[in-house]
Amino acid sequence: MPPSQIDRILSCPSLPTLHAVALKVLELTRDPQVSIARIAAAVQNDPALTTKVLRTVNSSVYGLTTPCPNISRAMSLLGLNTVKSIVLSFSLVDMAKGMSDGGHLDLVAYWRRAVYGAAAARVIALGTRACDPEEAFTGALLQDIGMLAAFTSLRREYASIIGAAGEDHDLTLAVERRALGADHAWIGGQLAERWKLSQQLVHCITHHHDADSCPPSHQTIVRVVALGGLATGALTLAHPKDKLNAYFACARNWFSLDSLNARQLVESAAASATDLSKALDLQTGDKPDVGAILAEAHEQMVVTQAALAQESAELKRSNEELAKRATIDGLTGAYNRAHFDREVHEIVARCRAANQPVTVIFLDADKFKSVNDQHGHQAGDAVLIEIVRRLRETAERFGTLCRFGGEEFVLVLPNVNLDKGRKVGDLLRQSIERAPFDLARYDMPGIVLNRTISVGVAASEPGTPSHEWTPEQLTHHADEAVYAAKQAGRNCVRFVNTDGSTPDSAPATPAGCIPAPTGCVRVLIVDDDPFSVRILEKVLGARPEFAITVASGEAEALHAASQALSVHESFDLVLMDHYLGDARGTAVIRALQNLNSTRAAAFVLVSGRTTPGIEEIARAAGARLYLDKLDFSVSASGVLDRLLELVRVPLKAAA
Repeated sequence: MPPSQIDRILSCPSLPTLHAVALKVLELTRDPQVSIARIAAAVQNDPALTTKVLRTVNSSVYGLTTPCPNISRAMSLLGLNTVKSIVLSFSLVDMAKGMSDGGHLDLVAYWRRAVYGAAAARVIALGTRACDPEEAFTGALLQDIGMLAAFTSLRREYASIIGAAGEDHDLTLAVERRALGADHAWIGGQLAERWKLSQQLVHCITHHHDADSCPPSHQTIVRVVALGGLATGALTLAHPKDKLNAYFACARNWFSLDSLNARQLVESAAASATDLSKALDLQTGDKPDVGAILAEAHEQMVVTQAALAQESAELKRSNEELAKRATIDGLTGAYNRAHFDREVHEIVARCRAANQPVTVIFLDADKFKSVNDQHGHQAGDAVLIEIVRRLRETAERFGTLCRFGGEEFVLVLPNVNLDKGRKVGDLLRQSIERAPFDLARYDMPGIVLNRTISVGVAASEPGTPSHEWTPEQLTHHADEAVYAAKQAGRNCVRFVNTDGSTPDSAPATPAGCIPAPTGCVRVLIVDDDPFSVRILEKVLGARPEFAITVASGEAEALHAASQALSVHESFDLVLMDHYLGDARGTAVIRALQNLNSTRAAAFVLVSGRTTPGIEEIARAAGARLYLDKLDFSVSASGVLDRLLELVRVPLKAAA
């Protein structure tokens, strides 16, 4: 592409930009410990945007049974990603509406693709559970942002270029490349990098026309967006047969969807797109007749489906086998050492170019040899598989987990400094020690093992000596930190300072087994939502009186209560989530009340969803108080005072 045209597009002074509130929300959500209150405050700075977000939250798109009155409640009910996707949607709409297109760009067609693509991607993500539906929604909504950027700088010239491609959006790429030397997907990816969007959104934009060219770490969500694009073509083109057949083939090859389920997703996407168009106040043309479209294409689909299925299945098997051999560890399913070596070089180079920090976390299973010696190599393999399963629950929010070798694992985190890396390392450590490994799920009944890991962290940060470390040196320092953790007693996190020194510190005692200081309030939090747990820990951690243990469900809660007997008399306070994955909170309260370690505890039932008569339900189960989770964010001080009041008398008696 000639430099002059690159400058005209990417250096155009009126290049599209996101709303300031949207950029602030993106910045805040990069911190995994950000509070609901901070996000709500950022959105509520713009009353007009707040009104639009609440109108959308309360629309048929999300199907809430009771109206949502404010942004904080919306995030509690629907999650942070949902509110973020809505804010970004309105930011994009306002940005596009602010363009003076002079009638040269067909905005109705643009929004028809964007809205139908976003609705389809969200429906597909929900139906397949392949990725976060709101991230897929956002990636699809933004996928053609490069077209707006190109039109902003080239105007009539670009309008005539895409006009030559006709109604099939996929044909615009070849026309753009011939005329400009680049296409809107590449341009949009460059714009997304400037906006500092997440890498998975950057890849959704850059690779939405060619999902198989995307790096493996983000390929799943890009395939969801690409499949949504095929569904959009089937719903919006005058002759949809080719797109519909491609949609069914990719749905089967990528997500193992049969034709019935794939058809139902198309129907749901069409209905959702209609609701979304109303919520965003956009003109997207007439509603398609989905039944007629599917019926018209059915005959041809039946004729070609068998041949497509065989060809696609063979290609899929071949590609997956090659990819698996090249990048995946055969035992655990984690990425292998070769993949890590490539990724650490790519990420370090990218972060250095952007003047951003990068962190490497090394993890080593403690006393792993004893598992093989006492229970055999089959048990050792099962332990490694379970370690990877647990680590991924936390790791994949920050980076790609790789098996370095043996019982060693490694993670590289872009744009993460040393302090945040240490926190992530401790979350990983806790994910392993939180509950025993029951190997019955791996066909070895009767083998239950308590396992831990040692964690080493090293970071390369701008403005420090570590900024000159090579990827190999950065990895070596993280490995040295693991050795320091082993020397410190295992099951702890150690780190190398950015000047290369390793601080001395006392060994860590495993969480859940720490005797609380005399006079402290011993708290057991039982909640399976990591975001809620972080809020509760942050709020309670502001007071030195609280010593906290966390369990994610009934089994872990009972285990923690049993462990407590070995180090202290009992828990003083139990905060119980009402909606747990493995049981109702009220049932767990009754189970815990039968144990000596919690019999005298003050039970508090907490929930993010208001249920009629919940206070009476809480009291009937033996809880002394019910609290809304939102209270911990908006009136933390008052909540802490109430909790201390609940346990004040027992603590005085103990003293």
